[in-house]
Amino acid sequence: MALYPTSTRYAEPFDQLFDTFFGRAGRPAANGNVLMRAPETDVIETEREIRVVTEMPGLRRDNIEIDVENNVLTIRGEKREQRTEGEQGRWHLAERRYGTFSRSFVLPRDVDADGIQAAFQDGVLTVSVPKSEKARRRRIEIGGEASQPQLGETEQPQG
Repeated sequence: MALYPTSTRYAEPFDQLFDTFFGRAGRPAANGNVLMRAPETDVIETEREIRVVTEMPGLRRDNIEIDVENNVLTIRGEKREQRTEGEQGRWHLAERRYGTFSRSFVLPRDVDADGIQAAFQDGVLTVSVPKSEKARRRRIEIGGEASQPQLGETEQPQG
């Protein structure tokens, strides 16, 4: 089973180099929003499901959106900046990331898209994608001997 995050091609070689070292965090997206670095994600496959576990510290449940279309699972979110200059003093260091992000994963064809469930607890999102019955492993019993001619033997026509 292969599950791959989708990606986009880079228009400029410098963009690719920059993103390799720093991610897209802090750079504006095409729609003007600032992009947050994509959250770290684990993808686990069991016999019955595929689990996508994504760390989202500092996000609230209502700032996360999950959808599935054409076997592509997409997780979007937005972490809003909560500081105001003056009220809390002068800022000397600001390393926390704010903005929007989007991660997409191509799912195998044999999943039950209607049965997908998501849970969010302690800054960790877990999306459970159940496999369809035909995608699950099953044991095939071997029956009795087949009646096929051996090499060199020919079947005699009945008549």
